[in-house]
Amino acid sequence: MNENKQDEYQPKKELDSQPLPEHIHDDSNGLDYTLVDGIYYLPDLLAGEDECELGVWAMRRLNFLKEFRHSVFVALKTSGVLNTYLSKTDREAEAMYDRLIVQMSKSESLTEELKLEDATAWFAFTNSIHNRAREIVNAEIIFA
Repeated sequence: MNENKQDEYQPKKELDSQPLPEHIHDDSNGLDYTLVDGIYYLPDLLAGEDECELGVWAMRRLNFLKEFRHSVFVALKTSGVLNTYLSKTDREAEAMYDRLIVQMSKSESLTEELKLEDATAWFAFTNSIHNRAREIVNAEIIFA
């Protein structure tokens, strides 16, 4: 009688011989899963995202989200659009930064003549413009 109970709890031999699939998809939640250590499945949280290099603006936004807007960071990451969002943010911030540099240089008459006449003053004006443009982009896009 004890042998029958032990056999009852032993895994079926035909199930042991069938390997588990490496990847599965759950239609009820739309997630894909990957087999880990041949034992259990973990969700592919970043499935479908394009791998891309993130620029300085995207990295600043990412750090801000992780530290101060953690729930937004988790939502973006689990929905699979974090890299897309950061890439878009990086492009927008870079375009705004470049546009601000050009506008401020024109409005403050920063010319090549000044560069030839007084390189130190030109360098100081250029650094001032870049710093102000960076602060505006940080305030408007990165830390908003």
